[in-house]
Amino acid sequence: MYDLLVQSIHLLQNSKYCKGNKKRLTVIQSALKQANSLFVSENQNNEQTTKSNHMISFRNIEQAEQIPKILEEFMNDFENQCLKKNGASAKNYSLFSVTLLKIIKTLDADKKRGLLSAHAINVLNKMFVKYPVEYKKRAIRDPLGLVFVITELAIDAERNLSRPYEFDITILLQIAPLMQRYHMEFDNALLQIIDEFNKMPKFRLTVSIGERHKEIVKKFLQYGIIQLPLENKIARAKNILEKIIYEKNDSIALEHYNMLKLCYVDKYLCPHIAQIAKTKNRTDRRFANTILDEVSKL
Repeated sequence: MYDLLVQSIHLLQNSKYCKGNKKRLTVIQSALKQANSLFVSENQNNEQTTKSNHMISFRNIEQAEQIPKILEEFMNDFENQCLKKNGASAKNYSLFSVTLLKIIKTLDADKKRGLLSAHAINVLNKMFVKYPVEYKKRAIRDPLGLVFVITELAIDAERNLSRPYEFDITILLQIAPLMQRYHMEFDNALLQIIDEFNKMPKFRLTVSIGERHKEIVKKFLQYGIIQLPLENKIARAKNILEKIIYEKNDSIALEHYNMLKLCYVDKYLCPHIAQIAKTKNRTDRRFANTILDEVSKL
């Protein structure tokens, strides 16, 4: 129970067993307070009366295991009290995942923290199987917030485990609808997402958007694009190629080219892109002509 978790942490804060974790527990309580809306339901009061004796005792839990224990309890509470009762909306998943990230980031950067970040993504993956993300038709902020936090968890795992994080296909499938929406609606989905990453509130986290964020978003986009109907993929590829041809600024054309390259792994799309490139007239710009030559050979 969420309320019992908060109460248990409060008791821990006022006991001798919190020594060494006192500041961390204050941050965690603040994060849990912000996540309170996830656990409001009509049946909450009834559940509290039937489960009122399940306070968590930290007496026999080593200091180093206190925060992992809190993390695990919060994950279980979210599944049982929110997903099963309040739904699997992108908004709920976004708030849940950022709370996980805040709890994990109270720990020192080391292998154990990296394992917890990887574990958090794995838990999300399992939840997505049972409770797929429910996207609202036009909503972007909450789904993109979820993508941002998953990206941050992956980067945190990579930094602390010193190896690239490999996403399970379930994560990619859940993110794909949002990536497809960006690809179909914006001239350059990659630049648009990174720009929104930079502008969005960071949930009071200190984050610098860098190249690794861009590389991970590329993976998400690439998978989402492949899942689109062929006619949509052809139309967008043609549009991007035309922007490269008519763009006078090579730096901007290069960004469009980087977006086009995400389509190269699609064996069904490549012949169509090549055919489109062959029908285009040469330009007075060497950069654009070089790209046309490359694309026509796909």
